[in-house]
Amino acid sequence: MSSTKADFQVVLGQARALVQDQLAMAEKVILQVAEAAPAGISDRLVSLFGRKGKRIRSTLLCLISNCGKLPPDSNRVAQACASVELLHLASLVHDDIIDGTELRRGQITAHKEWGTQVAVLIGDYVLSQSMRCVIDEEVHDVPVIISDAADKLIVGEIMELDHTGEMTLSRATYNEIIDGKTAALIEAAARIGGIMACFDQPLVDDCAKMGAHFGIAFQIIDDLLDYGYGSKNLDKAKFTDLSNGLITLPLLYYFEDCSAEERSEMETLIKSAQEDGVAEKILAKLNEKKSFDKAKAEAQDHLEKALQIAEKFPRNNFTEEIIAMFASMSERGN
Repeated sequence: MSSTKADFQVVLGQARALVQDQLAMAEKVILQVAEAAPAGISDRLVSLFGRKGKRIRSTLLCLISNCGKLPPDSNRVAQACASVELLHLASLVHDDIIDGTELRRGQITAHKEWGTQVAVLIGDYVLSQSMRCVIDEEVHDVPVIISDAADKLIVGEIMELDHTGEMTLSRATYNEIIDGKTAALIEAAARIGGIMACFDQPLVDDCAKMGAHFGIAFQIIDDLLDYGYGSKNLDKAKFTDLSNGLITLPLLYYFEDCSAEERSEMETLIKSAQEDGVAEKILAKLNEKKSFDKAKAEAQDHLEKALQIAEKFPRNNFTEEIIAMFASMSERGN
C-alpha cells in the first residue's frame, strides 16, 4: 500500500456514486417505512430518516453484491440495504439515550428532541421495521443474519454498560464489546453482500471475516476520534467515551505500558474526566506513551487483513472501490 492515502470521505463518495441506483432504491424503501407508519410515528421517522449518515454499511453491501459474475437483483439488494441501515439507526437512537448524547450527525438527538420515552419506542419501531424489510428474502439465511446482528448489537451494548468504569478491563473483553456493538453489523452487511453476489460458501464466509476486520478497525478509529485524534469536522462531541467512563483502546495501551504510580494517577483522572481541563490532561498522558499511535497501528493491521480478503474478489470497478475504502479508512476524520 502507498504511504499516501486518499481521503476516506472522497473515496466513500466515489463508492456511493458507483452503486447510487441501488442506494437510491434502498432510500425509497426506508422512506416507505416512514410514510406507512401510524400517525405520531410517521412524522418523527421522516425527520429521523432525513438525518442521513455515511451509509458505509449499505454501500459496502452494494459493492460486494456487484462483485460477482452476474449483476445482482437490485430489489433484493435494496431491501437488504434498507434493513441494515434501519437496524443501524435503531441502535444509534438507543445508544444516544444510554450515552446521554446531545448531538448526532450534527443535529439534536432523538431523545433530546422528543424525550427519552418516545425515543426508546421510536428506536423499537425502527428495529422492528428493519426485520420486516427482509422477511420475504428468498435466501432464508438473510433474515437470520440480520436477527443475529441485532442480538450481537444488544449484547455488545450490555457488555459495555456492565464494564463501564472498569479500570482493569481486559483486551479480550474490549474486543468482544466492539465486535458486538460495531463489527457485527458490518460483518452482516458484508456476508449478505457475498450472498447477493452468488459467491460460494467459503468466499461468503471470507466476506464476513473481511467485514468484521473492517468493523473493528472502524471502531478503533472511532475511539481515536473521540479524543480528537485525527478528527476533522467531527459531527459529535469529543471526550464522550471518557465522560461516560468507557475504557477504550488508547487507555488499554497506556495501562499496558505504565508504572503503578502512573496507573493510579490516570485512574484518578478518569474518575473526574467530566471536570474542566481533565480530559486534556488525559490526552497529554496518552500522547506521551504513544497510545494513540499504537491503537492506530492495530486498526491498520485489521484493515490489511480486510484488504487481503478483498484481493480474492474478481477484479472490477466494485472491487477496486472496496479496496480503496479499506486503504483510506485509517485516515477517516469523522
